[in-house]
Amino acid sequence: MKFSKICPVVVAMALGCAVSALAASRGFAIFVDSLSNSKVAPELAMYAESVKGQGLAPEIVVIGEGIKPDSIRSIIRTMSQRKTAPIEGMVFVGDIPIPMLLDAQHFSSAFKVVQSPKNLERSACPSDRFYDDLELKFDYVCQDEKKPGLYYYSLRPDSPQRVAPTLYSGRIKSMDFYGKDKYENLRDYLKKVVRVKQQGDKLDNMLYFSGQGYNSESAVARIDEKLGHLEQFPWMRGQSQALTYLDHKHNTFTKYLLMSQMQRPDLSLALLHHHGSPKQEYINRYPDPRSTKDQLEAANRFFRSKIRSAVDRGTPLDSAKMYYVRNFDVPFDWFDDVMTPASIAADSIYDDQLDLHIYDFGKYKPNARVVMLDACFNGAFNNPEYIAGGYIFGDGDCVVAIANSVNSLQDKWCDKNIGLLGLGMRVGNFVKYNPYLESHVIGDPTFAFMPKDTLGYDLNASLNAPVGFWKKQLASSPYPAVRSLSIEKLVEAGEMNAAGLLDTFKTSDSYLVRLAAMMLLSRQPGQEFVEVIKLGLNDGYELIRRFSAVFAGKNGSPELLPAVVKAYSNELKGERVNFQLQMAMPLFDYDALIAELEAQRPYKYAYDEADMMNKAKESIADRFSSKKYEKEVEMLKSAKPDVREMKAFVRQMRNNPLHPSVDELLAYIDTCDNDELRVSLVEALGWFNYSYRAPQIAARLKDVSKDEKFSAKVRSEAAKSAARLGSPVE
Repeated sequence: MKFSKICPVVVAMALGCAVSALAASRGFAIFVDSLSNSKVAPELAMYAESVKGQGLAPEIVVIGEGIKPDSIRSIIRTMSQRKTAPIEGMVFVGDIPIPMLLDAQHFSSAFKVVQSPKNLERSACPSDRFYDDLELKFDYVCQDEKKPGLYYYSLRPDSPQRVAPTLYSGRIKSMDFYGKDKYENLRDYLKKVVRVKQQGDKLDNMLYFSGQGYNSESAVARIDEKLGHLEQFPWMRGQSQALTYLDHKHNTFTKYLLMSQMQRPDLSLALLHHHGSPKQEYINRYPDPRSTKDQLEAANRFFRSKIRSAVDRGTPLDSAKMYYVRNFDVPFDWFDDVMTPASIAADSIYDDQLDLHIYDFGKYKPNARVVMLDACFNGAFNNPEYIAGGYIFGDGDCVVAIANSVNSLQDKWCDKNIGLLGLGMRVGNFVKYNPYLESHVIGDPTFAFMPKDTLGYDLNASLNAPVGFWKKQLASSPYPAVRSLSIEKLVEAGEMNAAGLLDTFKTSDSYLVRLAAMMLLSRQPGQEFVEVIKLGLNDGYELIRRFSAVFAGKNGSPELLPAVVKAYSNELKGERVNFQLQMAMPLFDYDALIAELEAQRPYKYAYDEADMMNKAKESIADRFSSKKYEKEVEMLKSAKPDVREMKAFVRQMRNNPLHPSVDELLAYIDTCDNDELRVSLVEALGWFNYSYRAPQIAARLKDVSKDEKFSAKVRSEAAKSAARLGSPVE
């Protein structure tokens, strides 16, 4: 084994003899802290050999104490740019410094907290995009005083404003758990992943699950999701139970059935849609009552919970009881046992069984080789314990968990390209091509299933293939997942423009290809984007309809009004589609919506047209039009608006770009007399990136970024927002 010094506290080791280790055309870096390396060196060497067996040239890089993420990033950059075996990815083993990213919330799907210097950990997103997207630019802020492994960085205004990882990455961050210390768990994991790789499993069986409250609990969404999975994995069409669906409503305590399914030795992949926290997967809510007895029991449980909470806050017990007796007209003796130890214990046990907790692991041994946790915070590796770690460090055969380090949007294409896993794509590459700030591979990013079919090429090596290869795949590949990736590759190469994407959307009979074309058009929101939204609102695939509803609100073009009103009047498009339409409509002008409703008469074939029209008009006036924000928009024009209310309104614009009021918002940049609020406004305008008014906003923000009458903070934020809108400041 050859050693060479990179810096005083970092040592790289090329495994095997110098020639054979670097004979592969692509390398892979294994970063490990010095203490972990001293504890698990033999197992780490075995793991590196398994990587070598995949055709990569592995190198172990030992990180000493006191090394900051900047230094590691410099090493990664050097290793990725060298001529001989440049690395395609890396894994961080043990306690490698964690970048905590500030001012980059637009890279995430849902992370939109108010940043505060008093609580930096809550304000920042733990993200290895710092390491794997080498084009991004950051300024160092500080090291966490209480958790020295956390380092804070702020995204620079002159950085690219879209995530596009150069490499892929993974985290193997162990923890004291299962009655073992973190080094024993780390040793056991490394041995397990080597063993599982040697099995050469194919992706034959998949489970997908939907937890309480997710995607509006839409049955249509889950039905169409199965259609999408069968396109991703067409070989599952002809196998009994190859694709299994489990809904949280199946049982009162569905976690036991879920854990049983997850322990199946034949399970290759699991996709779990649910809400979550660092140590919990939220599986069930209280069950829907099916009888009078159920209703009484549910009411009693509700009252007990509320009374105990009131007592915990200092309310006298009798006062808390009397409040519910008076307001709900229930007998006082219902609450006789509310504070007895037996009653409290019974309710606690009941509640505990509704969800899956980190302490369930141990007896729970998940065998799905790859688990995707489509949930908030399950991958929060800045914590000592986290759910994703529970999945990979147990005795089951799970070796990879794909999870989110902060909160995550429900309505995102989380499984984009997932069919490529069945054709041999490495897990790291899968996440690389579907990057969010919060999405991480917890485990070995080089893990790959054996290809289900003989493709005639290595999918991972082909990611760098010339344009001609991808044109051929688009024309002839039998796999929609490959054709979808081909479109992305052609767009990146400048070989397919917006008109070509729109034509692909119109002509393809594949749900996945159409969805890929739509998502790529969203990156260049011109007239073709407006046209694809119109078509998408009436598409046969629920996820396309749902994204079309989202994009309709984000774009706001008046040209969309006929399609929006038509879709709104059809409640059978799916519960989540309806929800997103109702979120989008307040971003359109009230008068224009009413005029379109009257012109269309969408309920003319309804049982009672007049009643339906009146209800629609009332809903549009009350909640589903720009009238919802009339008070706040008028406040913009006042001489002394309430700063607190204006801050809340401006923050809403990040999720709700109010296109009809762009003129007022731009004017307020000049009239606002609170610099902190002005910074927030300029930042919020950067979230109008899909808006049909984005060019106008970007032009004004570029002017602001160069105008010395504004503070340095305002000018800096204006430059960043202008770049996000596709108009970087020179």
